[in-house]
Amino acid sequence: MTIDLSQLTIEQLNDVIADAQRLIKSKKKAQLKTARAQLEKVAADFGYTLEELLSGKSVETVEDAPVKPRKPVEIRYRNPANEAETWTGRGKQPRWLAAAIASGKNLQDFAI
Repeated sequence: MTIDLSQLTIEQLNDVIADAQRLIKSKKKAQLKTARAQLEKVAADFGYTLEELLSGKSVETVEDAPVKPRKPVEIRYRNPANEAETWTGRGKQPRWLAAAIASGKNLQDFAI
């Protein structure tokens, strides 16, 4: 299929481009709608919804997953200059502690 566009004006060519872009957009939307309907049918044939399949979790994992309550970690270090500043010893050292150690103090000086 060949269309001779050489005789069209610039405005007419721009109209052709705009019409083609609208047509492409509507065809993509129709294809997505058809694809989704097919996927929902396949999922229903297996007894699932499309959302269940796309979540990446199995039914057993979702239903049987034990919920472990987390214990709070005890505070191990406290800033004597500001009692509200504490650190559990996990993760990156807070700035107040790093500055104190850099100035020559020992980590054990801040232990609780």
